[in-house]
This record gives sequence, C-alpha cells and structure tokens, in this order.
Amino acid sequence: MPHTLNLGIVAHVDAGKTSLTERLLHTAGVIDRMGRVDHGDTQTDSLALERQRGITIKSAVVSFTLDDTTVNLIDTPGHPDFIAEVERVLNVLDGAILVVSAVDGVQSQTRVLTRVLQRLGIPTLVFVNKTDLPHARGADLA
Repeated sequence: MPHTLNLGIVAHVDAGKTSLTERLLHTAGVIDRMGRVDHGDTQTDSLALERQRGITIKSAVVSFTLDDTTVNLIDTPGHPDFIAEVERVLNVLDGAILVVSAVDGVQSQTRVLTRVLQRLGIPTLVFVNKTDLPHARGADLA
C-alpha cells in the first residue's frame, strides 16, 4: 500500500533551506540540474520577487515517489516576516529537517522552530549546513 510523507525544510533566513531542497531533489532524481538561489533558478522559488531578492516568501511543495512512498518536500520561508506561512505548514508535517547554518549558528528563529516542532511532536532531523565555508563555526552551534 502506498504511503505519503510530508517533509518540511525549516530554518532561519539564509540557512540554506532552498539549496538543501535542490540537493535533495537532485539526489532523488527529480531534477537533472540543481538551481541556485543567487541565480534565481530553483524549483521552489517561483515568484518573481523570490527570484529577485533570493528569499523564499511562500512555502512550495515538490512531490516525488521513492519506492512506494510519495514524498511531499515542502520548502518554507526563513524570514521572520513570513512566519505565518511556516506555521501554516507545520500542522501537515510528518517530519521536519531543521537547517542550521554553520556560519550563523543557532538563531532565535531556530530556537522558536525547535520549541514548536517539539510541542507538536514532529520528528525532526537537524542538518548543519554551510560547513564548507571559511567562517563556519563548529563548537558553538548548540
């Protein structure tokens, strides 16, 4: 019997949610070439303003099948001005990937998202992104 998995990518602004989404879609074979936020050619940032400013404004879903599971991968905004858009998505999630930038570390929005995910009982994987950048921090991410 087929299953559906609603998986949300959540984080503070500029943590790399959309870039991670592109990588996951590429690895799953959904896209042949990964788009870049700074080039305005990602799968999930479809609004002109999103492409122009390099930020996610509205949540976007890309669905694909892995074995007998339909995965709905949901890329959410990170900017605090769009937190209502993130809250709207949280109630449908089966799991979340909480992205933390190794450059910026844990931000106040990261802490808020962590508390909400815990309160809602949503299984969460923490993904530390941008570890390859020169100013990446290791020991102080907690």
